[in-house]
Amino acid sequence: MSVSESAPAPSEIQQISIPSEIMDVDTTATASEPLTQLQQPPPSNKRKTEDDEPKEPLSEVILRRLTRIKEGDTVMLKLPSDAIKVITVEKNGLIQLGKYGAFPSSQLLGMHYDITYEIIGGPSASGSGSSTPLPFMSEENGQNTKNKKKGKSKENDNSRTNPGWKNVLRPLKRQNVVDAVVDDITETNEHIHDLPELEKQTLSHDEINELRSQGLSVEEIIKKQEEAHEMFKLKTEFSKEKWRRRKEKKFSTTVHPLSPSIPNILHHYSERSPASVLHLRVDTLSQLLNMANIRPGGRYLVVEDTSGLVTAAILERMGSEGKILLFNNSDSPPAWSILQSMNISERELKGVKCLNWMEAQEDYERPPPPPEDDNAKPAKVAQRLRKHNAQVAELNATRDELHMGGWDGLILATTLSPISVLSFLTQYLIGSAPIVVYSPHMQVLAELLAWSKKDPHYLHDTLSESWERTYQVLPGRTHPMMNTSTSGGWLWSAIRVHPSQFQPESHSRFKRRKTGKQSGKETPSGEGGNASAEEKKQDESGAGPGVEVEAEMQSKADTSISEQAVSEILGA
Repeated sequence: MSVSESAPAPSEIQQISIPSEIMDVDTTATASEPLTQLQQPPPSNKRKTEDDEPKEPLSEVILRRLTRIKEGDTVMLKLPSDAIKVITVEKNGLIQLGKYGAFPSSQLLGMHYDITYEIIGGPSASGSGSSTPLPFMSEENGQNTKNKKKGKSKENDNSRTNPGWKNVLRPLKRQNVVDAVVDDITETNEHIHDLPELEKQTLSHDEINELRSQGLSVEEIIKKQEEAHEMFKLKTEFSKEKWRRRKEKKFSTTVHPLSPSIPNILHHYSERSPASVLHLRVDTLSQLLNMANIRPGGRYLVVEDTSGLVTAAILERMGSEGKILLFNNSDSPPAWSILQSMNISERELKGVKCLNWMEAQEDYERPPPPPEDDNAKPAKVAQRLRKHNAQVAELNATRDELHMGGWDGLILATTLSPISVLSFLTQYLIGSAPIVVYSPHMQVLAELLAWSKKDPHYLHDTLSESWERTYQVLPGRTHPMMNTSTSGGWLWSAIRVHPSQFQPESHSRFKRRKTGKQSGKETPSGEGGNASAEEKKQDESGAGPGVEVEAEMQSKADTSISEQAVSEILGA
């Protein structure tokens, strides 16, 4: 079996029409006329379109999408409690975060991702280090807010009566991490008793609200709580740091916009709805992309039920340069939530096409449009007909691109039977194309592995499972986390090969040797059935009459040599 590479799909050749004015150049021009005047084409009256205008590099578009926030983007805000709130950035919107404060959404426009911002009151606080108190809601306003219906959005509060409209965002100054060595710590927690919440010597909620109303910052409030804590000095440095971080999560008024990258998106969906991404883990996804050899300019067939996660990961690895053909069960392209939450533009999605399983069949024909009403206006009828013809032309172009073959890989992350999908789509792959199938269940891929072992079209088929463990890496406190996921799913991978029609000469000799022709064995001529079977074997092995005569002559030569050797021995 050999691997044969099929020719790639022919590239589209752009035809350039030359105006007749340029072809009919007056060659009898005088020598005084400049040469550039003869070669200069006349000005074109063609209307400029968006495609004719110079565009910025695609890498700049992707970089700006992952680094800066713009209007209309979907942003994931990480709160001090590690909870994530998904919002849409609008110019005239108010983002309310409950006890963590509120601020106008216009404050996020132009801001960078992956930076922690502090919500402070008033525009004057952006100058010096001092901060003004945040306007927190009273108990009556809080009760009224709880009694509101959940369907009403708080971000669309345009009444301007909410004091959160005056708040601004400012980058938070990072505090130094406690740099301590375990051997130098002398304090212990043996004298500290875990008392009930009512018996702890800390500030009450009323005292904390009073400090907030006086304009104290979060750091100053935490300092006051440290002074009121009688057992705080007995704690170790590590315990003190953990205590401070718990208080910061409780009283801090900060937001952390997460960039719309694959790790952040996957972590959010794994925490909120792991079934929507088929329990796919980030380490398993990275191995899937490596096994599939995803690269810029590649052409890949994708079948997935992960809300667009695998498609977005492939698109990000390709740099939006290449082709992706998706398959689904619906008549219209699916509205994947992950592609929308990543704020991917139409220019980046230009190379992504979609077909359903019926349209992917080679004998499929789209039905004609329904008959028009006799009273319909001719203009509307013509418009609907043009729209239908454009859809049919786009569909036929996508189907032709699929059936021409030459695809570089096949990626599956679906609940469909992988055996049926592979049997249908592998015919469109080139030689040595990688195939990767993900499934959260091992039994599905075990059956696929047993099936692929019997098929000579799949080479190096393997079944693997990834393992991941999260570690906390801090000075003097590096250890694995106690909680981790049990499994990230299983991956089946193989290489698609095409059997060759060429048989080398050594292979033919091996078949002739097995028939016994070279050892001088003869087939009885009386049995017609055996003779015909022997002739069939000769035809299959490719041995013709010339080869048969050559083998017979070689046998006679070997016999004469052996007789001469025996006579010499007897004469001696």
